[in-house]
Formats: sequence, structure tokens, C-alpha cells
Amino acid sequence: ACQTVNTTERADPDYERVYIEDARVTTDNSLKKAAGLVRLNETTRDSGFLKVQAEVYNDTRERKRAHYRFEWVDADGMLIKTSLSNWKAISLAGKESQFITAVSPTKTATDFRLKLIEPEK
Repeated sequence: ACQTVNTTERADPDYERVYIEDARVTTDNSLKKAAGLVRLNETTRDSGFLKVQAEVYNDTRERKRAHYRFEWVDADGMLIKTSLSNWKAISLAGKESQFITAVSPTKTATDFRLKLIEPEK
């Protein structure tokens, strides 16, 4: 049997989104004016891999496209290069938020950086 879940949000919510600052998340100048980081969750799974979830929000009324990638760092601060370090695309409608999730490629990853850039037109 199929289940349907309906979610709603007020057209004019009583709250205002509060952006958080985290030095591990960087955006280029054009996205800085249009998108923000609302939430950042991080956990270590039972398997020892680091899992990160970031909620990004488009603060404009227009659709915004972005490319993002996670870079993983070991305990010595050294970048862990993997084939998973490629740029991925995301598209956000106006006033929409989305979660970006990633799991570290190795158990030696102890931290990360999330980079967001606006794609070239």
C-alpha cells in the first residue's frame, strides 16, 4: 500500500529564517547575496564514517542554481582526495530550502568543507 504525506508551510510564516555562520561553508560572492546556510548537522555513524547534512535556503524569489562539493580533511588537516570530490548541481526555487547530505569517503575523515558556487552561464 502507498502512503502519502502532505506537508505545508504558511505562505507568510511568522518566523524569519536565521542564517548561521560556519567557517567550513563557503560561497562565492554572487551566491552570498542570494543563498544562506540555515542548519548544519554532523554526526559520526556507528561504522566510523562522518555524515554531514546542510540545509541551504534561497532568499530570493527567483530560481537559483548552484554547484556544491564536500571536501574531507583528516586529523592532521590534510585534504583527502577522492573521486567523490566532484561538483554536484542543485536548483532551488525562490524561498525554497533543501538539504545537502554527504558521508565521508573514509573513516580517517574528521572534518569537512562545503563549497557552493554559482555555475557559469
